[in-house]
Amino acid sequence: MHKTALLLIALVIAGCQGRPDSGGFYVYTDAQGNLVTLDRPPQAEQESRSRPESTGSQNSAAEAVESDDTVEQYRPSDEVDAELEARERDRFITYVDETGQLVSRPVDMVEAKEATASREPGYSQAPSAGYLETYRALRADCCRHLLEQAEELESGSERVVSFGSDSQVMVGDTPYRAVALAPASGADTITLRAFIRKQGYLAVELLWLDEKGEPVLLVDQPFSRRYPETWYRYGYLEGTLQREAGQRYLVVFLPYTENQPGTDGLTRMTSGELVLLATSKDAVN
Repeated sequence: MHKTALLLIALVIAGCQGRPDSGGFYVYTDAQGNLVTLDRPPQAEQESRSRPESTGSQNSAAEAVESDDTVEQYRPSDEVDAELEARERDRFITYVDETGQLVSRPVDMVEAKEATASREPGYSQAPSAGYLETYRALRADCCRHLLEQAEELESGSERVVSFGSDSQVMVGDTPYRAVALAPASGADTITLRAFIRKQGYLAVELLWLDEKGEPVLLVDQPFSRRYPETWYRYGYLEGTLQREAGQRYLVVFLPYTENQPGTDGLTRMTSGELVLLATSKDAVN
């Protein structure tokens, strides 16, 4: 009985190993990202193709069948691009409106990208005739007393600078209101924004000081761009300046002592706020 059981197990194993492969399907993804399925012939047919006695005409016919299946699944690139563009035009955006309701509406991404590419920069260039040489009488020690209260300005951070009746003033014949800042060593670029309120803004000038607190550079017109007012923010003037070697402290001051009309149609105010943003070259790149 023991020998008979072993014999039956051996026959079952032999039968499983000798069962011919009935074929199947071969699935892969082509260069266009399409899922391609090919009919794989049974193992016996595959072996007959690899036998030396198989004729060349039979092999060529089998290869032609497989090649035809692949060609039928291939899609031209322009057809794929057209389908992708159609999908871009059939999208939806969901958001919560001002009443708290969840709103879903269709959006044409192709049209949105074209509108973004052709959109104006959103600001007007401030009128300028280039760099002009100007003169302003300032004492060499005009701002040393401000350095003790100089506010730190880290790279990547914003600082709100306020001017009012309690502001510090520069030493000299005219008491210009001033605020001193100490940009960090990594702050290579300074951007400032003066918001326009009731057609008035802070027409500040900038004065760079060295490590000893002595003036090294005066910027009398730091603004080069003007952004219009929108429904969610005031209009503002913006300017950007690069920091050079030897410039340690930045003094922001008002070169006038009372409100007065400016040459740009706006009123130069003595009270208000502006925002300074310090960035580094590494952060921009």
